[in-house]
Amino acid sequence: MMYQAIFFDVDDTLLNFKLSSQSAFQKSFADFNLEYNDHIFSEFVGIDNILWAKQRTNEITIQEVVDNRFKQLFHLLKIDADAADMEHLYRNKLHHECHLESEVVETIVYLNAKYKLYVASNGFLTMQTARLKLANLFHLFSDLYVSDDIGFEKPDRRFFGEILKRSSFEKHQTLFIGDSLEADIKGASGADIDTCWYNPNRKENTSDVSSTMIIHELSQLRAIL
Repeated sequence: MMYQAIFFDVDDTLLNFKLSSQSAFQKSFADFNLEYNDHIFSEFVGIDNILWAKQRTNEITIQEVVDNRFKQLFHLLKIDADAADMEHLYRNKLHHECHLESEVVETIVYLNAKYKLYVASNGFLTMQTARLKLANLFHLFSDLYVSDDIGFEKPDRRFFGEILKRSSFEKHQTLFIGDSLEADIKGASGADIDTCWYNPNRKENTSDVSSTMIIHELSQLRAIL
């Protein structure tokens, strides 16, 4: 495996999205003077997960995810607040939330000395840039490729074609690392890019998606690569 470049997903690969999301969610509710409890956040996560699952199968876009999750939550729980304003506030709060996955800094510093590193993420470029700067990881990546700037969303094959084009690497020279079997592993494999499934919770793979390699801790990359 003579890789020259490595693409990393961000959420739940480099940064712990659940912790970031919960903190941003709780602060947003406080700013709206709304009661917060774990049940409300759990309902939000359930709605959010369903919408993102639809996005990964190309049923809806990322914009439709963010336009609808608080609408659905407020309708379900009969919360009298403006869903669009809450979404805007929540995403602004997320800009300032940074919770690292275990041993991510040591691993990225190690890999940076050996490979060209790139971020390849769904979402919003401004948000991912802000969060990676807050995590003190931004300077370790040669570039950030995020779907709103790329013009396509993982697992769309065109997303992966565009990041190869922008990075100037051939597919056989690269490895894609991510936590999502559908968006990251299936998407990159479909573009003939080698993959590494980051599976810290040791989830059972009941799909037909296979990965070139599987890790349960990011630190394992220091032994493999």
